[in-house]
Amino acid sequence: MSRRTRSRRLEQERGSVGAFVILLATSFLIMVGLAVDVAGHLHAMQEARATAREAARAGGQQLQMPSGVRGRGAVADPARAAAAAQAYLALAGVPGTASVSGPDSISVSVTSTYPTRFLSVIGVGALSATGTADARITRSVEGVEQ
Repeated sequence: MSRRTRSRRLEQERGSVGAFVILLATSFLIMVGLAVDVAGHLHAMQEARATAREAARAGGQQLQMPSGVRGRGAVADPARAAAAAQAYLALAGVPGTASVSGPDSISVSVTSTYPTRFLSVIGVGALSATGTADARITRSVEGVEQ
């Protein structure tokens, strides 16, 4: 093989590695971007569930005192329970709803958004993250639930 033939072949292949590197780098950035946004969305959903659980606990501590003192059982005070859960959500800065779903159960639903970092490039500016929780009021005497 002559020197001229080898030189001509190298000139024909010039730039092919550059295109491959650009394609590989772009693919890598897309995968990293998706990983960052998916992980952030999962974290936002965990935070929403945790906030809903804590708000439900706060509401579950609001009992009707007369029935509890008389030993008739722990019963939620609907107005105070919902207000306490809503107050917790307001302090946390998260929109949501709280309701008493029975004499001994409080339900909380939270909705927040995760602002995307990389998906916003393709038009997805935010992802919704929701969480729900229920708290059940129980009474125990000497460590035994009644």
